[in-house]
Amino acid sequence: MKKYLNIGMFTLLLVSLTTLSKGQSWVLKFDSSQSESYVDCGNIDEYSLNEFTIETWLYVDSWSGNYIFTNESWTNDSGSVGFAFRFNSTGQLEMNIGTGNWESVISPENTIKLKTWQYVAVTVSSENTVILYVDGLLVGQGLLTQQMLHSETHLFMGEGSMWQGRGLDGKLSDFRIWNVVKSTEEIEAERDIQLNGNENGLVANWLLNEGQGSAVSDLTGKYNRTKGLGTSWGSKNNIQVSGSFKILSQGKDSVLVTVSNEVISDWKITKAVTTGEVTFNKIDNYSAYLIYEARTSTYQNDTIFFAAITVDGTEILSNVVAELYSNKNQYYGEKLLDQIHAEFYNKSNGLYAESINASSQFVQGTSFVWPASHMLRALKNAWILNPGKYETLLFNYLHALDQYKTTKSGRTGFAVLPEDGGTRFYDDNGQVLMQFCGIYDQAQNNTSLEDLKIAYEFNNGIRDNQFGIPQHEGQLGAGMLFSMSVNYTSYGAAKLYQITKETRYLNEALAYYERENDLSVKIKDATSKLFNQTSYFQNGSWSLNGIVNGETQRGGGYRAYQTTVVIQNAILLYQITKEQKYLNDANEMMNSCINMWYKSGQGLSENSFWGGDDMIDALMDMYRETTDQKFLFIAKDIMDFLSKNNRDKRGYYAGDGDDSKGKWNLYRTSLNPAEIGMMGQAAAASSFLNVAFDSGIRTEVNELEIGEIQQDITVSPNPVQRGEDIRIQVPENSGVTCHTYLYNQSGQLIQSFESKKLTSNRQIIIHPEVKIPGIYFIGVISESKSYQAKVIIY
Repeated sequence: MKKYLNIGMFTLLLVSLTTLSKGQSWVLKFDSSQSESYVDCGNIDEYSLNEFTIETWLYVDSWSGNYIFTNESWTNDSGSVGFAFRFNSTGQLEMNIGTGNWESVISPENTIKLKTWQYVAVTVSSENTVILYVDGLLVGQGLLTQQMLHSETHLFMGEGSMWQGRGLDGKLSDFRIWNVVKSTEEIEAERDIQLNGNENGLVANWLLNEGQGSAVSDLTGKYNRTKGLGTSWGSKNNIQVSGSFKILSQGKDSVLVTVSNEVISDWKITKAVTTGEVTFNKIDNYSAYLIYEARTSTYQNDTIFFAAITVDGTEILSNVVAELYSNKNQYYGEKLLDQIHAEFYNKSNGLYAESINASSQFVQGTSFVWPASHMLRALKNAWILNPGKYETLLFNYLHALDQYKTTKSGRTGFAVLPEDGGTRFYDDNGQVLMQFCGIYDQAQNNTSLEDLKIAYEFNNGIRDNQFGIPQHEGQLGAGMLFSMSVNYTSYGAAKLYQITKETRYLNEALAYYERENDLSVKIKDATSKLFNQTSYFQNGSWSLNGIVNGETQRGGGYRAYQTTVVIQNAILLYQITKEQKYLNDANEMMNSCINMWYKSGQGLSENSFWGGDDMIDALMDMYRETTDQKFLFIAKDIMDFLSKNNRDKRGYYAGDGDDSKGKWNLYRTSLNPAEIGMMGQAAAASSFLNVAFDSGIRTEVNELEIGEIQQDITVSPNPVQRGEDIRIQVPENSGVTCHTYLYNQSGQLIQSFESKKLTSNRQIIIHPEVKIPGIYFIGVISESKSYQAKVIIY
């Protein structure tokens, strides 16, 4: 009888694998309809001590057969002996062990997929633990009642040993046997690389890549075999899909599909598409564009099943998922943000370029901190809207911004450029301060709070006795009240009080707010209620004109971002104090901004980064606080104008310091600019994503399961040398199961460490397989929380 072992609950990360990632061109094909469709591997005694690992790439064409590797048999004296590594027609991976009875460890249904290359593995330990893996992830685990009984029957690849007739209908590649139990980390790290053949514990490694003849060579040289007559050599038979679909419910997008080593005569859809139309635009004998045009009124996913047809009529099957957006602001925001990341991201430092030229080459490879703050805002809004897709990018970037921190004369602040020893700007520190506030609101993590405190104290620490702050360090002592420096700092003080409940922050917030709203100070215009740029307290009185470093400065004139931040500050103070005057102030200033810069259907007559995204932020904050639909309507109307009229031929929006080129009321669809600045694009992406949050159903593309709270963890050693273990200290109880991930600076997943249990001192120990030194990021997901940290590996 079969005895099914209890398999605990586990979490699967869904990873779409449509290609075999190894470099070999040939694989061994098994045909269940043919006799001798197997490889007789003979007797191999090196793993008979009941401790071994079996692993291979598997491609299942149909469920007509199910054996991968076996030497199972039965005798009257011993009962069931040996093992059978196989799968069943419900997509469950199985390891059947003969201990006198058949005992089985089985994965959930649909673990094994048809027409998909997957890496399958099983380990059996001397402690009788059996573990199943698919694509490096643990999918089943059980404990035998006793050790496996050894079978004298030959080992067979692709067919049963004693009970034949249920052979594999599919393909195998790079088949490995070990006389050791491979760890999860080792299986994941080595599945995509070719072994040398002399690895410790390796018994046999049949690459199955000969491509001709009947010989099946063992990389170790010990177990060379001959393939059965019913098997044949075949190409990898995979379709590479470049790109992904992210389209509106009424829109069109395309991906590039390629078969690298087969001549393709045609492409076709193999299953009817219910939500749109699909066409192919053939490029050459190997590639085509798969074009999908949506035809649906509501958000949903669609899977497109298609085939490449070779010259001999063979159909190579694949599929691609289309995410259909009903929320057009999310669509435009994510599409723009993804384009920014693709063209502006500087992998060498984890930051974004200031600008690119017509060939998408960096003009300036690292942005000033002011544009960096706009990019941080865009990533923050994307993360709030779609955390599964953007969390890694945001927190990688948050850590990368550490490069801007500098300390001079005992004071730490964010410099104009990374590691720049020059002048630091107080309005720039205020810009990043605002984004740290927003990130902390959602993540509740120490990193954003500490960054917020650094930027706030840098500004607040130099205020004069009039609560004035200049624009930069070279203007100290001039009696300046630079509106942006003070406005941001005032907001930071209110937010720090809201977080910490420390009275001194509230006192400072109120003092800043009262000073800048005092009409005698003149920074706020008494008639328009809009904020000027700078006011000067010199010779005992306030004036919009002043003398700084011997030169006359004029501080009059309005930009939208000078007032919108005060609107947001007034809303925050209203939330803290419940005093109606602050909400009245916000309404008055918001209406002034609307009257000054907005006309229905004509966009916004203000520059993208001198008030574009700030105006949207203020409008959305007003809408969320008051529920007045007017503010949401205006925000959506502005973004509608942008999506229809402001986007150029390259897919970018107005983003120039010259108002004649940078405003959000310009018609730019016929333009093809020679140079694109990152800051204006980040401003547009941020605004689309902010409005999208309140514009209907949101499309969530989850790559990882994210807990509700993002917190910091400590890792040691840090820096760590390549090849060394890393200890991760997690503020959870021992025994809790965590999933741990290692990413590079571009957000690419390097390694996953599944089902790690916390030790008695609340630690996880991982062994990174990193070949390139640099900055990496660790993510840990427990049963209820998400943690992250940065580690330097040299």
